[in-house]
Parts: sequence; structure tokens; C-alpha cells
Amino acid sequence: MASPPSCVKVVGSINWDIINRIESHHGNWQHASFPHTAGIDPCPGGHGVNQATAVYRASHSRPSESSSHYNAADPIGDVQVHMIGMVGEDEDNRGQKIINALADNSVNVEGVHLAKGVRNGYAHIYVDMQGTPRITNDPLANGYLTWDLVEKELDKSPPADLILVQLEIPQDTVERTIDYANKKQIPIIFNSAPVSTRASNLYKHPQIFQVDHLILNHHCVKAICEIRAPRNGFALDDGMTSITDIQALYSKYCDDFHRQGARCVVITLGHRGVLASYLEPPDANDNSGQRTFFYPATKRSEELVDETGASDAFIGAYAVEILRQMKTPANLNLRPRSFDLDIGSAIEHGMKAGALTTESFGSFPAIPWREQWMGPEIKWLTANPFFMQ
Repeated sequence: MASPPSCVKVVGSINWDIINRIESHHGNWQHASFPHTAGIDPCPGGHGVNQATAVYRASHSRPSESSSHYNAADPIGDVQVHMIGMVGEDEDNRGQKIINALADNSVNVEGVHLAKGVRNGYAHIYVDMQGTPRITNDPLANGYLTWDLVEKELDKSPPADLILVQLEIPQDTVERTIDYANKKQIPIIFNSAPVSTRASNLYKHPQIFQVDHLILNHHCVKAICEIRAPRNGFALDDGMTSITDIQALYSKYCDDFHRQGARCVVITLGHRGVLASYLEPPDANDNSGQRTFFYPATKRSEELVDETGASDAFIGAYAVEILRQMKTPANLNLRPRSFDLDIGSAIEHGMKAGALTTESFGSFPAIPWREQWMGPEIKWLTANPFFMQ
């Protein structure tokens, strides 16, 4: 008898991405130069939309050209993804276009609501010739995603096996979503991006870090932790010449997040790789061990086109591997937080999906399907953490 489908609910932002290619990111008061092939058509975006799509694609094979349906990938089984968010009203009907794009990727959009009289959230993304993006955005309709709306969607059937949430929606909604997950004993992944001006406020609300998986990049770590933690004599991401340096610095920040309540902290370090710290479930004597991992970045080729969607693809693939481990026969009937997880495996999946995303322009269109990074024929390269591409 086939097991019932797994359900992932993504509470997050829904943006309209306007993407342009530029020669370089100039300093203040300098003009940017656009190459002849400067941009791509505007497309759906936002951490919520991208992560919902990434979860679905990471758990399914690409649809065949002769078929309009999606084949569930083994050994995960069927994974249903539900998007919970807000679209706006615009003359070009971009909100409906985003809903259609999500539905075309088999993401359930019944939890997507309309903010009447408000424009859809959008982002202007400028990607230089080295693939580095700079992003400005306006949340607009995303700011109307209240907890009342989210709670109703989370309470609907099917119940969530895993919840994802990010910071491009009201912080109160994020905090209440995390509290809901904890009360219901539903594992939750919190991507604390973007932080920007919210960084100084996050430590005033420590419950926001009481999550199963906290995933953030090194820029977010700097913005959040430097308010409280010392820099130990060198800049957060400079001056490191060994893996020992990386572990010595970032492990301290992981410990800080653990003290706030995070069970697993995953810090993505760009070209360097990923560092993570995991608190094991308590044993019979209520003792809990701690494991720290560092994985150098993985890539398939030397070409780097656009890093914009890499973090969302990483989180989607990471989430699917965590879900797969939760659904194994040995763990299926156990409480979600009572068994050990192979965090290293989830990181490896995430790095491969993220690396593939950087080979194409744009975030949403570049998110890979499962077989694109799972095949044994794919040759992967290990990047040098101390050589800037």
C-alpha cells in the first residue's frame, strides 16, 4: 500500500522579478553600463515563490515533453507543496501570472490571497558579469500577509509535514508561524533573509530562532550577530586561510543561535561552501551532543552566470532530503524531533541544486529538477574555499 503524500507548506513572499545584466557594480554615484543582451523577461520571484518551486522540483522529475503530468521521484514518494502568500492588483495582471506559473509547477495555490488595491511585491535585480546580484525590492502586497490568513491555511487539510518561512513578509506573521509549528510539533525551516534593517530587531524577539532548521548566508550572520558577538580581530568573511579559521569563527555564531533555540544552524558561505551545527536529539539521560560540519562548495563547471536563486534552490533540496529522512520506515511513526538526522546529506543535496541554479540567468526559471543533480553521470567539482572565483 502506497504511503500518503507528504505535504510542505511554504509561508512567504510573492514577487515580480525585473532582472537586468550589467557590466559591473560601480561605486557610489557612478552609472551602470548595460550590455546589449541586458535582461530577461520579468518573471515570478521572491523567496516564498522560489522555495515552493524548489521543493516541488527537488522532489519530482522534469515532466516529459509528451506528458503534462509530473512523475513523483523515488524514493521520496509524492510531495505536495502549498504556497501561502499575497499577490496584488496591477494593470499587467502580474499577480495572476505568478499564480499561473506556480500552478504550472504543480504548486497548490489555494492559499494565495489577493490584496485589493495594492500592487504586487516586486524586485529589481542587477547581475554583474561575475554573476553577483544586487537586489532592491518593495514588499507591497507581501506586507498584507497577516497571521489570521496564514493560520487558516495552515489549519486546512492536509496537515503540513514541514513548514518553510522567510523574512520577506511581516515579522509578526513569521514569529506566529514559528510558534504555531512548535506548538503543533511540525518541523520548520526558517530562512532569515533578507535581514537588512531588521537585523537589530531580531534579537529582541528570540522566539524567532526557536526553529528546527535556521538557514542563512554569511551576510545575514554578519548583520544579525555582529550586534552581539565580537569579530575576534578579523572581518567576518576575510582573513581566513584554513578550514580551521572558518570553523573557529562561524561555530561561535552557531552556538549563539543554538542558545536562542535553533536546533540546526546552516550558514552558506558563497564560494567557500557551507558550515552547519546540529544539536542531536536528547538521549535517555537527556544528554544532547553537537555535531559541526564544513563542506567546500560543489559545482559542475567553472561557469557562474547568476547567483540570485542559489539559496532558494539550496533550501528546496535541503528540505526535501530532510522530509525523505522523516518518512523512512524507521522514522515514520516517531515524533518528528525525536530521531537523528543526516544533516550532511541534506547539505550535499542543497549545494548541488544551488550550484546548478547559478549556471543560468534568473532565479525562478533556473531552479533545477531532481534528476538534473541526482544522476550518477553528473561530474561534480569541489571548489577551493580560499580561492575567489
